[in-house]
Amino acid sequence: MATIAENIDIIHAKAAEMDEIVIQFRAAKAEMDAAEAEIRQLRPVSEPSRAYQERLAFVALDAMGRPSLDGLPLIADLAVSAWGAPVDEVTE
Repeated sequence: MATIAENIDIIHAKAAEMDEIVIQFRAAKAEMDAAEAEIRQLRPVSEPSRAYQERLAFVALDAMGRPSLDGLPLIADLAVSAWGAPVDEVTE
């Protein structure tokens, strides 16, 4: 069994790890938000959104905050399911 001081050291170290994860999450979310906004501008207005489109970052946040969701599909898999593979743009 760890001492109180050892447990406090663990808490401090893990808190620093969580800070780094939060920074990475915010950066990834900002990039996803920008890409999704650009897709909305580029795609035809008549094309409807599909499941998980424009909400993947919130699904990821939910998965981090709720350990009971362990075992659900990975966010990367949901992204492929929602958006499909990248499509080559047609240039005229």
